[in-house]
Amino acid sequence: MLPLQRNHILFATLLVFIFITLYHLLPQTQETTLHSTTHNENEAAAKRLKNPELHVLLPTTIGDVNLCKTMLSAKAMGYPEPVILGWGDTFDTWYLLAGGSHLAKISRVLEYLESMSPEQEDDLVLMMDAFDIWFQLPPETLIERYYSINEKADKRISERMGKAAEVENIKQTIIFGAGKRCAPNQLHSIACYPVPASPVPDDIYGANTDTIMGHNPHTSHRQRYLNSGYIIGPVKDMREMFRTAWDIVQNWPTPSPDDNGSGSMDLVYHASDQSVFAIVFGQQEYQREVLRRRHSSSWTWQHKKTSPVNKIEGTVIQDILNPAFTHEKMEALEGRSYEYGIGLDYFSDLGHQTANSEKDSMWMRYDDSPDVFLDKTRGDNRNDFDCEYQGDYKIPSDMKMYDETTLLPNKRNWEHVNLYTHLCMGTIPVMAHFNSPGQKAAREYYWPLFWVQQYGKWIVENSERLGRGRMGATAWKKDEQPQFLDWDTLCPAEYSEELYRGSDLALS
Repeated sequence: MLPLQRNHILFATLLVFIFITLYHLLPQTQETTLHSTTHNENEAAAKRLKNPELHVLLPTTIGDVNLCKTMLSAKAMGYPEPVILGWGDTFDTWYLLAGGSHLAKISRVLEYLESMSPEQEDDLVLMMDAFDIWFQLPPETLIERYYSINEKADKRISERMGKAAEVENIKQTIIFGAGKRCAPNQLHSIACYPVPASPVPDDIYGANTDTIMGHNPHTSHRQRYLNSGYIIGPVKDMREMFRTAWDIVQNWPTPSPDDNGSGSMDLVYHASDQSVFAIVFGQQEYQREVLRRRHSSSWTWQHKKTSPVNKIEGTVIQDILNPAFTHEKMEALEGRSYEYGIGLDYFSDLGHQTANSEKDSMWMRYDDSPDVFLDKTRGDNRNDFDCEYQGDYKIPSDMKMYDETTLLPNKRNWEHVNLYTHLCMGTIPVMAHFNSPGQKAAREYYWPLFWVQQYGKWIVENSERLGRGRMGATAWKKDEQPQFLDWDTLCPAEYSEELYRGSDLALS
């Protein structure tokens, strides 16, 4: 063979090799250009909005002194007038949770979302439990953290999903609370096993982290699972997610073919809204793994075809899409099916769920010296099973975006009032969520530690005069005129002794 011919053959071979290499390195999708264009358009829309409108939704059928505490804390912190959904409705099915009223957190919220105008598509909606959450920070901090959490989550999504995150425009826009158990869902179900690992440091409880060693088998777990005590996101995305949740409720098979024999899956886990939202989240995460693999290049397929080994309650999950143990199956679908932009408040920046986490938090003063501060964290019967304080003893910058002296009594600063603090995360949550079955009483014995209690009566009597709006809430029902419920209607005189105790523990 002539040298020239040999060179031509070698050159042609090299070109073929380069072509094949590039082909295999490209993600295996037929619509890269189309998706990229859509991504650029959506990316612009995903940027922070300046001063977005915030809607606070409280699903409840009746009044309660704890509803008044929630509303009083919201008014003290400058939140908009809340909207009550389901007021006066009757739910009395004896074999369902709270008579079936928990599912109204889906149906009634969906009705409200579907009533909102096109101009409100980008407004933020905060849906929250009405009886066991207190606000301790204002909406400015809530909104700042909402965007910050999503931005950090988008980076994690990009790292985990690679090219798929960009091509399919996977972004986080809806945030749920985070907890330590996948409950009430069964662990082999789609709601639990596809859930990604927690980004919380894996030594937060020392060597006990993610083991059953602790105050109970769950207290040393990192926050990883969905809790529906509060949900925040833009109207358009929340509406789509709530529609899916309601479809699950309406089409739930009973008995469920995937039940483990206990019957707990029946009737949507006996009408648990959290179980439904956990299913939506689990389905999303399953399909995200499908997308990740689909967009992995053929060249790296053998290395990327399985996600990192995960565990659930100590059981190893080698393959999220097909665990070795008996599990509820799901079909791998094309495109962005089941993508809702859902993520969790892993680090308790928005709120802290006390379930399985009672010893993770305390009311702290930030004018204490570090030595005094640390000494306090060792009290309240905390022991070696509990985390150590992970903060820097300082008020974070997102609590200094405004003049807090306009919110706090006697022109105080944040350093001069008690602040509910997540010790393990080193964070001061916007909300405290007393959802632990053993801590419902905390709403009574913690109330004097919150400065709002001492000044509650003054807030009620002076709010409207000071231009902070009327005291009360709007009851909204589909196809009916909204009805304003004033403070005296919602919080009658018999609640006063509990609401306005006059204790100065929070300010002394």
